[in-house]
Amino acid sequence: MIKYFLSFLFICASLIAHDELSYNLSYLSDNTKKLTIDTVQNKKFISSNSKMLNLGITNSPHWFKLKFTLSNKEPVHSWWLKIAYPPLDYIDVYLYDENNTQISSAYTGELRPFKDRSVADPAFIEELQLRHEGNYTLYLRIQTEGALQVPIKIINSNKLIKEQYRPILLSGLYYGLFIIILLYNIILYFYTRDKNYLLYIAFVTVFVFYQLSLDGIGIAFIWGDYPWIIHNASPLGASGFAILAIVFARSFLHTYKYKTLDKVLKILLYLTYGILIAVFIFPYHYVIQSIGAFAIIVPFVLIFSGFTALKDGYRPARFYVLGWVMFLLGCIFFSLNKFAIIGGFELMSRAMQIGSAIEMILLSWALGDRIKSIRDEYLIKSNELNKTLQQQVKVSLLKERQKDKMIIQQSRLAALGEMIEQIAHQWRQPLNTLALINQNLYFKYKLESFNEEEFDKAHDQINENLQYMSQTIDDFRGFYKKDPQKESYNIEDVIHSSVSISESMIKYAKINISINSKADCVVTNIRNELMQVIMNLIKNAHDALIENKIENRQISFDIFQKENKVYLCIEDNAGGISEKIIEKIFNPYFTTKSKETGTGLGLYMSKSIIQEHMKGTIEAENTKEGARFTIILPQAKPTVT
Repeated sequence: MIKYFLSFLFICASLIAHDELSYNLSYLSDNTKKLTIDTVQNKKFISSNSKMLNLGITNSPHWFKLKFTLSNKEPVHSWWLKIAYPPLDYIDVYLYDENNTQISSAYTGELRPFKDRSVADPAFIEELQLRHEGNYTLYLRIQTEGALQVPIKIINSNKLIKEQYRPILLSGLYYGLFIIILLYNIILYFYTRDKNYLLYIAFVTVFVFYQLSLDGIGIAFIWGDYPWIIHNASPLGASGFAILAIVFARSFLHTYKYKTLDKVLKILLYLTYGILIAVFIFPYHYVIQSIGAFAIIVPFVLIFSGFTALKDGYRPARFYVLGWVMFLLGCIFFSLNKFAIIGGFELMSRAMQIGSAIEMILLSWALGDRIKSIRDEYLIKSNELNKTLQQQVKVSLLKERQKDKMIIQQSRLAALGEMIEQIAHQWRQPLNTLALINQNLYFKYKLESFNEEEFDKAHDQINENLQYMSQTIDDFRGFYKKDPQKESYNIEDVIHSSVSISESMIKYAKINISINSKADCVVTNIRNELMQVIMNLIKNAHDALIENKIENRQISFDIFQKENKVYLCIEDNAGGISEKIIEKIFNPYFTTKSKETGTGLGLYMSKSIIQEHMKGTIEAENTKEGARFTIILPQAKPTVT
């Protein structure tokens, strides 16, 4: 029965026991920097009601006296002193019992070797050797060149273990967020090659370095026991962060467009460079005060810069301004807390972390919105350019078509003289015949030797010659129509008509013509234009045969079908085309003839007609005896009846 009763008492004691001991706190400023543990015990301390003293930025040592009682209600386990503010340079710990006998002492701090700490943690944790109930006095000597904030707790092992989870979780979330942001923007930089992403990556990296120097994680896990880095990491990170923030703002917001604003940013940038240099020259105490002031000034200027760009219609500045507003609020609360103007250590110590996390996310969005704005602007300009280009293409095509029509017309006019000459050749003999018949009839009429039979014969001869001349007119009629219509026709008929028109020229030059048609080849296009091409090729072959003094002069036409295409091959035996110029013969105004006899438009016009008007092709090649021109045209679609 007694055993169960004692167990019940132990459980009740555990329930009413506290995980944290309360204490009375007082402090003393050591302006002489000469007080020791022996001399300080006789000094009068200033009492404080706050459990988290914030004495602002000072480089004078301060002594803290904590009086507390360990009652028999507290369970027997280890008790720990915890000071959760990593940027404290030196901390001396002295524990006395109620008889003023020193029980233990410990020496720690940011500038002392991390490996010598009792617990490897960014916070300062020392075990208190409280062996029995009674009254205890704890003396702390703390000296730092930064903000002197002393969040002191005396807690047992259970609470110490529980409290370690929260900072680890918060730090993991905080730095994990920055790692994600960095990786995301590194990928975007390699994708876009935009220097603003590179500046933002450097900006975030330096800020992370600065934050690591504040929360002690840098000492615990990264740079370790390097006194110079430990002492100067915070001002180096802060000044580097300010420099990159200004450089990023000038690039991202295009402040070169606002001369006065850009000048202010340049001055601020040079001043920040000065602070960075001062880190290597002046004491930490003076530098950190300048950085604290700049931590408020710089965000204000950057926010104003963002508003200026936003007012000018730069949409990505929305997220930029909002981000810096959040960071500014965090900096203001953080700085005011460091200067002991406002309290609330637990929240205010993380104010900059909260503000910076939100700011970095918003700045990343601002960069993304910038890319989106550039893309939208590009699409708008691209659409406008496409519309303009389409209009220009239409105008250019119209001009080219008009030009082609002019060239074709010029070519026709150039050939007009040759055609008239050919008509004259064909009409000369009939006219001579008609003249002789007329003279013969006149003399016989005068001599009265005229009879009916001779009159009928003369009439038939006159009619025959007039029919021949009329047929010549029919062959040429319509050849120079301005807007002929497309029609379906047999290519062989066109060849015969072309040869007929050129008959006088062909007979005079004693050229043999052969036409070989293997099928009834019908095409649909403008008949007279194909005649013009064929007659131009006949004329070129005629000129080459005459020029090269070929004796047995031949021009052959071969017509056949293949895969819904009609092939027309025109070949001569004039010796061929020089390999040096064969690729140029279809160029406009290219000719091997003299200016008096050649314009250089014939073959160019022929190619234009075949390709543009008839959707076909024309090629030139040399054979063993001469040149061959091959015209390939789409076969006419069969008519449905």
